[in-house]
Amino acid sequence: MIPYAIKLGGVLLASYACFALALDAAFAAAWFAFLRRRHWSSSELLALRLAPIAGAALLCATAVLPAFLCLEPAHRREPLGPGLLGLGSLAAVLIGAGIARAWRAGAATRRLVRSCTAGRCERATAEGIEIVDVAEPLVAVVGALRPRVLAARRVLQSCSPEEFQGIVDHETAHIAAADNLKLALLHGCPDLIGALPFGAVLLNRWKAAAEFDADERAAGADRARRLALASALIKVARLAGRRESFDAAYVMAVACGEVEERVRRLLSGSPSSRRGSLRYALIGCALATPIAALPAYGALHRCIEFLVALR
Repeated sequence: MIPYAIKLGGVLLASYACFALALDAAFAAAWFAFLRRRHWSSSELLALRLAPIAGAALLCATAVLPAFLCLEPAHRREPLGPGLLGLGSLAAVLIGAGIARAWRAGAATRRLVRSCTAGRCERATAEGIEIVDVAEPLVAVVGALRPRVLAARRVLQSCSPEEFQGIVDHETAHIAAADNLKLALLHGCPDLIGALPFGAVLLNRWKAAAEFDADERAAGADRARRLALASALIKVARLAGRRESFDAAYVMAVACGEVEERVRRLLSGSPSSRRGSLRYALIGCALATPIAALPAYGALHRCIEFLVALR
């Protein structure tokens, strides 16, 4: 017979797997039906991507856990059925796969930093930008927990002071927004979407939006700064050609993403002041979930018993 605590752990893992798969499917259906057609900010895309796993964890913590603690007798000992064990194992695989993806991205980041800083390296600006001697025209925020800005010497030599300052402002905007830490969260999402090509599509969509947002925070409504940053993007993109790719690492590079569209937006005028209500809708759902779950404790406990007994 299985002890109470182990049974509780198995129930929570199995419940997480059920909720995560259901919410992943709902999100994917909504994305392909209508969400993908809208221009989302990076913060909105991050919230959408994390909503399924956050919702699954919230339901486990505020619905399944209290229902189990309130209605399951602590003295009851019973074997766990293969249905619950299978779902619990699936949850463990999803969590482990997310950790593995995050670890591989961290390893790729460490290799990139070692290769860039193996030669001569110096700090050239008050913001702490590190100038490195590398063949690639790298300009990027590298690292998740301790991000640092690396810039190739050839980029410094190719840009005017105003253009390079635009690059510096862009990269410091990434640091201020903790974009590399958000990138780590997206790499490590413990759900089925993270293991599918759809997850890579969402990741690239978020990175493109993050570049747009960093451009706007760096240049603001100042036309001279917008022109300087646009010019710098074109120069770095021409130096890079099509060789630059940092998809496997925690890197936000100035010339990554849709450079042509970014330049067009910078030259089009002042940034948009649109404020979305998505965050408030998600916060409202999160706050309402524990209250809405109260009348469902009995039904949830019956579902738990069904999973435990499922053969």
